[in-house]
Amino acid sequence: MTSMVRMLVLNPASRKMESPKVLNRLATPVFLIFFLTISSMFSVSGSEPYDYMQYVVQWQPAVCSNPKNNRRCTKLPKQNFTIHGLWPSNFSGAHVIDCRQGHAFDINEVRPIRAELDECWPDMLRRSNDFFWGAEWGKHGRCSLNVFSNQFEYFNRSVTLCNMYNRRIKDILWRAQIYPSDNRGVVWTSPSIAKEIHNVFGKRPVLRCDDKYDPGARSGHYPKQLQEVILCFDEKGEVLIDCPRSRETNCHGFILFSP
Repeated sequence: MTSMVRMLVLNPASRKMESPKVLNRLATPVFLIFFLTISSMFSVSGSEPYDYMQYVVQWQPAVCSNPKNNRRCTKLPKQNFTIHGLWPSNFSGAHVIDCRQGHAFDINEVRPIRAELDECWPDMLRRSNDFFWGAEWGKHGRCSLNVFSNQFEYFNRSVTLCNMYNRRIKDILWRAQIYPSDNRGVVWTSPSIAKEIHNVFGKRPVLRCDDKYDPGARSGHYPKQLQEVILCFDEKGEVLIDCPRSRETNCHGFILFSP
């Protein structure tokens, strides 16, 4: 690199140093080539790397009875777990990456699996599901472009996980006689529910809770209910793994399971 600069700085005919203006014109292309070469060595195609995937499913009745959603579901909730999202995540416990690069959501790319997405990934708060899918792609899905080639692969992997796990999670709870109930006296604990899921899948899940609307309770003092179950997978969303301890539950004490 030093010899290259010397060759450009010296005038072979006069062996005198060029003027600063000439030197700048000669050195700029060399610096640009050097910078681009170094940048290409360290660039990551697609998006930033991540450690694992959170597959997040939500209990439809909980979404619709959550006061934060103003109980404004546009669809009649079923007693089913459906997809909230498939989120690239870090073992460090850092927030899920908010992606800024990659193509915007294109409904045409997922049209071949539209029927499966409508079933597995409904937007309970809007009549059309497209907005929900687009929001999840923009915030999380684009982070996976160094693993998945396009939107179809990302959403198709989500549908595959839905078919493999959503109904099984519900069946696990039913077999353990953990049933939804409107009776305030029928409550559960997060460890008891998580244990049943762990016993079947062999990997540690994480439960997430939120408020349940209760007309007899003051705002800010609503009872807590099970809203989400999180299963963790490798970065390709294929191999089930233990959810890291950095991803802890927020379900404390007794919780409800809404019908």
